[in-house]
Amino acid sequence: MDLSSLSKLQTEGVNPRTTNIDQMSTLEMCTVINGDDHLVAESIVPCLPVIAGAIDALALRVRKGGRVMYVGAGTSGRLGILDASEIPPTFAAPRSQFVGLIAGGDEAIRQAQEGAEDNEQAGHDDLNRLDLNPELDSVIGIASSGRTPYVLGCIAFAKKLNCLTIGVVCTSPSAMARSGNVDYLIAPLPGPEVVTGSTRLKAGTATKMVLNMLSTGTMIKSGKTYGNMMVDMVASNFKLEQRSRNMLRRLSGKCNARSDSELDTLLAESNGSVKLAILVAETGESAQTCQQSLDSAEGILSKALAGMSRPDQPCTQGERQFVLCIDGGGSKCAAAVADKSGVVSFGSAGPCNLTDNIENVDGILATLTQATLDALRKHSSWANESIMSNERTCLQPCFQSVWIGLAGMDRAGLYHILAPRLAKMFGLEEKQMTFKLTNDVNLLTALGSADERKPSILVLIAGTGSVAIRYNWSDNKSYNCVARAGGWGHLLGDEGGGYSIGLEAIRCTLDTLEQRRLGLGPNNLSEFDQAVLDELGCSLGDNDDIDLLSEILSQRGTQSAKARIAGLAETVLEIGDGKIAQAIIDQQASTIVSKTLGRLVDPRSSGHVAPEETELVLVGGLMKSKIYQQKIQHIVAHKGLKFRGIQVVDNVAGMVAKYMVSQRID
Repeated sequence: MDLSSLSKLQTEGVNPRTTNIDQMSTLEMCTVINGDDHLVAESIVPCLPVIAGAIDALALRVRKGGRVMYVGAGTSGRLGILDASEIPPTFAAPRSQFVGLIAGGDEAIRQAQEGAEDNEQAGHDDLNRLDLNPELDSVIGIASSGRTPYVLGCIAFAKKLNCLTIGVVCTSPSAMARSGNVDYLIAPLPGPEVVTGSTRLKAGTATKMVLNMLSTGTMIKSGKTYGNMMVDMVASNFKLEQRSRNMLRRLSGKCNARSDSELDTLLAESNGSVKLAILVAETGESAQTCQQSLDSAEGILSKALAGMSRPDQPCTQGERQFVLCIDGGGSKCAAAVADKSGVVSFGSAGPCNLTDNIENVDGILATLTQATLDALRKHSSWANESIMSNERTCLQPCFQSVWIGLAGMDRAGLYHILAPRLAKMFGLEEKQMTFKLTNDVNLLTALGSADERKPSILVLIAGTGSVAIRYNWSDNKSYNCVARAGGWGHLLGDEGGGYSIGLEAIRCTLDTLEQRRLGLGPNNLSEFDQAVLDELGCSLGDNDDIDLLSEILSQRGTQSAKARIAGLAETVLEIGDGKIAQAIIDQQASTIVSKTLGRLVDPRSSGHVAPEETELVLVGGLMKSKIYQQKIQHIVAHKGLKFRGIQVVDNVAGMVAKYMVSQRID
């Protein structure tokens, strides 16, 4: 080995930006180091085509059970061992399939074994002991300098057997490149280190990034993920068990509404494998049959699902005999399917609030699909039909028109994300009148269109949150939104909604518990406080105390803290004749009428139309309560607001579906 050329390597160069680093302030030093680190990702960009080729070659062998050997010395060896050791627990790969070797043996992982990297023969010997299969096994040689004898020895031995060889170096030209023993040479050039020759810095970071890309890409191409979820995972501890449940609900429409215990049973039947559980849930076949399908599909879930999908469809091509309305909110997603004679069936699925779930578009589509298929199954025309929920294309020939209203849909940019995919899912043209995607509140405009035209419709919603929206009839023969109040979200407002009522209930109970702890209040809990604790699943311990804050803020299964708090509104309304509950109801109802509704009935408000010409529509989960409904109407009357009419709508999706039938053209 010609050591005189060592100083010519890029990794041994002197960094002009750090020649006086020992005289810099600590902040200046950190700034310079961080600035140099920014160069690492850029240095990998020219290598991407080679990395992609290496991933495809590795995946082909790994899918057949081939092993991947990482070989290196010093920092390079430790990085290889790190990557090899992380793959099995992350992607449920066999531990024997990814092997990390370091010059000097395992002792060198923690303590440098000087001179071990210079032993080329040791590289031959270490690989020889592994009984490599040239048809399946691959070797990744890692050496920032591109000249480490131990690594070159490993690569030479592997190439002699005709194994797949990959080199990762941080200099060019390099001895590894000149050897001719590397099938794929990956050579990012991050430049000289901030401390000359310390390749654990930028060179080490570049190496780690390349190895991450190689291993992650290989696992993806080997079927270890479905979308961007690590479905090839075995639930081996509590954290992974919960992650498995979350993944099943996110990726499978059939699992979305299942309880934790039901999902645990499914996982147990599937040997703890999330991938197998999804296939079992989606197809209804046995775990054994699904495992055989996965094996035939080389472990790739999307291929297995496509291979097992049935040709059964709920509708015949060209029929389009139904109309569909979906009302998606923070508590649930409700679907109504109606045929041309006006017969309506209903389906439901889990929450579908875009504000809470926009990062999970696939999950939203799965929820909408599940609700739609649930409604189709219940329709008399298809009560005995087999419908596959994993085939969204089965919905394409079913509907003449579709109107989907989703909470949060008016947020900027969301329409352009969802509309194309939903229109395709239902086989409709996005820009035609037969497909509508709006905010859930806009569904209420069908009230004024179904019978006589009202000059104005004022919608007051009290569900998890609260909002008031005014729609005025315009010259273009449609209702247009002209004003809105509230709807700020549970963190900032939404007074009069379920979350706000639940929050007040918790505050009252927290106040009671605190006074009891301090000896300032009565020893006995009121009926109200006990009801709140019971609803939250809390009880006073032996020391007559409870950490209610922790109980509230923790997530129970799939129910978030937000959902648990909003759920208390029902408890408050059930004991509405109690002093505390009545005070909360009065205060919240007064606020939603005076503030949220009040701003839109103020004559100075944009788009104002006199109450006498306005239809008031009360909608949302809380409005189903007679107590709350009557309280709202009492306050409205007390303020002298005489509306043209007041309607309470229990089933928005059903009402809109009937309206759509009246408008359909056969």
